Amino acid sequence: MWQTKYNGVAGVEEAVRQFLPPCQAQCPIGEDIQRTNVLISLLPEDPDKAGESIIQIGDYLFEKNPLFTVCGYVCGLCELACNYRSKGGAIKRRLLKRFIADTYTGYLETKEEFDIRKHKENVAVVGGGPAGLFCAYDLSRRGYRVTIFEASNRLGGALWLIPRYRLPEEILASAVDNMVRIARVEVKYGANVGGDGRLSLERIADEGFDAIFIAKGTPTPRTLFFDGQEVTGQDLSGVMYGHTFLYEVSHGNIQPHYFQRKKVIVIGGGNVAFDVARTVRRLGGDTTVLCLECEDKTSPDGIPADSEEIRGAWQEGIRIVYSRGVSRIFGEGERLKAIECPLCTSVFDETGFNPKFDVSDHIRLAGDILIVTVGQGPDKTSLQKDDLLDERGRLAVDPLTLQSLKRQNVFIGGDLRRIGFMAEAMKDGLTAAESIVRFLAGQDLKVGRKRDYQAQDIPLKRLYQSEPEILWIPPEKRMHFQLYERGFTLHEAVEEARRCLCCGPCISCKACVSVGIQESLPLVEVNQDRCCGCGICVSACFYGAAQIRVADNRLVSTIDTFRCKSCGMCVEACPSGARRLIGDRTENEVRKVYASL
Repeated sequence: MWQTKYNGVAGVEEAVRQFLPPCQAQCPIGEDIQRTNVLISLLPEDPDKAGESIIQIGDYLFEKNPLFTVCGYVCGLCELACNYRSKGGAIKRRLLKRFIADTYTGYLETKEEFDIRKHKENVAVVGGGPAGLFCAYDLSRRGYRVTIFEASNRLGGALWLIPRYRLPEEILASAVDNMVRIARVEVKYGANVGGDGRLSLERIADEGFDAIFIAKGTPTPRTLFFDGQEVTGQDLSGVMYGHTFLYEVSHGNIQPHYFQRKKVIVIGGGNVAFDVARTVRRLGGDTTVLCLECEDKTSPDGIPADSEEIRGAWQEGIRIVYSRGVSRIFGEGERLKAIECPLCTSVFDETGFNPKFDVSDHIRLAGDILIVTVGQGPDKTSLQKDDLLDERGRLAVDPLTLQSLKRQNVFIGGDLRRIGFMAEAMKDGLTAAESIVRFLAGQDLKVGRKRDYQAQDIPLKRLYQSEPEILWIPPEKRMHFQLYERGFTLHEAVEEARRCLCCGPCISCKACVSVGIQESLPLVEVNQDRCCGCGICVSACFYGAAQIRVADNRLVSTIDTFRCKSCGMCVEACPSGARRLIGDRTENEVRKVYASL
């Protein structure tokens, strides 16, 4: 069985990181997707033999992304950029990671702590969500003494708001608890930092913390506005907010069948709104989603929720009303009765989010419960007291380094800085960690931080394989909070990983070197004295690496080393023998096989 390594000659080379497969360029933390896809494709189909290799792949993923076991259930950003998306369907990378996670989660409990010498400065991380966890993980591994100050009684932040039918509680709890254990990060629970909290930023600094990263999230729900005015009636009984509702559900404070025989209207078109709606449906509610956006996802005004979320909601009997806002909320006594919904003619203009309405075209929706899920915001009162806002009331933070423009020892990230995806918050944590290292060392925080990535095109093929069918429990049988999506078997994971076309350059992958298939990456050499410039190599190359150019007034062949896969097709096709593979040991391996027969 192979043993993978990822250092020495098998290490991915940072110098060419700008040439990447599109999936890796899309991933906020730059996970080595192509490499681990290749490693999965090499797994033996005997589960007993594959187990050790799955743990090796998990260890490699954990080094860069200690929350990969969570990502395998909820994050598929890389799939949005997959070259295969328009050919046969994106590679199911999320499910491939989930396949690894299904084995690795149990192993995590026994994984040894990192052997780290904690000899550097003290750093405080305020908030134990993805951004805070990644900042603490990275700094601790570098030898800093890190303490997370978490206001609640558990780590994970907004990840706990993801419904259990998408992310099992035990997966999340195992990931965050073992992450801080393995990285040897200290955690203080029930620690409310900043604003009117007992722990001020000044006090933390006085206690010996040389830098502070603030990633407290966005606890304040946004209310409904229409025509520049806040919609009245949001204080009626029966009106609640999505973030608060999901928080109560995650803490077990909402009883089964809570919405039985009730009409529930959920306002919002994002993934969180659909999390709310599908949760309500599982609690017995007759559910309708109402959103400003239109049904056409290709439109600039298209609904932002993932297609899978929309399809799942539709299957579960949730009605979706597109292109409607809320102009009035009607009550009877102190209880909600209905809402008035004018037609939304556009959501965005040249200034950004600026919805326009045709008030002459409106409908009235009756409901018992209204759950407003149109976004979250930070606690600005707290931020103002901590002197972290500018004169316009916005966070004063450098977008490149995440350093506060008001307090140089403070860094800000995660949803507090910008609402986004889990992986984007994770990136903020890594960015802040690098900035803190430079700040404490007295180095320039900005030099070398910007890097442009160039995604490689899809290799040319006559036929592209179709994506596998993903199996969901039938809607009539999934009105519960257990997982409704089936993961890959070993055979399915191997087959899906083999579908990956490995679009990126070999030098940013090196999976073949890491498992010993190659001692080093072979190279194609072109003897331009022998080249006749016929261009046959160009037509033989699937990757656009073989090219023709003019040199000394004649056509000659060249090779783009970043696109070349050293497959040898151009070598075999060349009628002049002008091309050869250097460093390829395939011929020697074939001789060994024949000699052993």
